[in-house]
Amino acid sequence: MSANLKPYVYKKGVDPALDAQFSAAEAYGWVKPGQTAVFWKTGLRWYVISLSQVERIFRRVVPVHGKLCCGGNCFLMEYLVIVRKDGGELELYIGDDIQKKAAALLEFLKQSHPELAFGKP
Repeated sequence: MSANLKPYVYKKGVDPALDAQFSAAEAYGWVKPGQTAVFWKTGLRWYVISLSQVERIFRRVVPVHGKLCCGGNCFLMEYLVIVRKDGGELELYIGDDIQKKAAALLEFLKQSHPELAFGKP
């Protein structure tokens, strides 16, 4: 994930059109796709990126083995990776073990925004 997220901080009340998108958007884990932007939550804040800044979108699945006192378990961490037109990447955390929601999010974006490129380069 990009170290500097300040340009992407979402503040309610600044742009009424963006607020309407945020309220109407369906949540897929910690990510909410809007009509012209994608919102995501990291920590206690919501962030937003305009889809006009996006060149490519793909999904990343990271298996993580969690070791517990009496054994372990494997979790699949789901991310939505946004490649910006300037070449930078944003890795948006969707959630753990929510493959169906992550796949549905990517499919929703493909259907809503066919002008964008999808998949790894």
